[in-house]
Amino acid sequence: MKKFLPIAALLMSACHSAPTPADKAADSLIQKPDSLVFKETIESPDTESSPHDTITGHFSGKAQEDTAIISIITPASNTEAPEDAQDKYGVNFDAHSGIPALPPFWGAIYIVNEGDLNGDGKDDITVFNEPLHGCTFSCTTWTLTANNEWKQLFPALLVPTGCEPMSDSAMQARVFKENGKIYRWEEDVNDDNFTQKKVEVQVNP
Repeated sequence: MKKFLPIAALLMSACHSAPTPADKAADSLIQKPDSLVFKETIESPDTESSPHDTITGHFSGKAQEDTAIISIITPASNTEAPEDAQDKYGVNFDAHSGIPALPPFWGAIYIVNEGDLNGDGKDDITVFNEPLHGCTFSCTTWTLTANNEWKQLFPALLVPTGCEPMSDSAMQARVFKENGKIYRWEEDVNDDNFTQKKVEVQVNP
């Protein structure tokens, strides 16, 4: 059964410096529709000022269940830079699992344990990344490779919402496996009602 956990954006006004070029390069990974592998290690989350939320699954493929720890890395600042106007979140994993962190994400994130989509014996994770305006979400699905690196399982999807909140059930049902094939519900951007269609997706090589 899929497991799902929403993470609410924290409203904080502490002033922080703008992201470094290395941060921006890592963050840009979630915007590209190509086959991507994330290798960098992100900074540790601020465990003192932000609560920890968790989701569990067999992400390493081992017998024991792994715990993903979702927390804020850098709270939003009061600068005029757009990238500073949102909280920055990280997804780390419990130490015993040996699983590296996912790349950092700007804005509130919502994650789903998709189960084993690609048949490699490991649970995969979909991340919904809420932008500042909240009208278009980014949806990326990640798998842990044999080299212990996170890789996008298939191209990223932009989800237009008409500036309306996405329901938990809609995010839960976005990616699914049926008769051995992987599908996503994708909106028709040429339709004012954003009518959804069921689209088969191919796993990145």
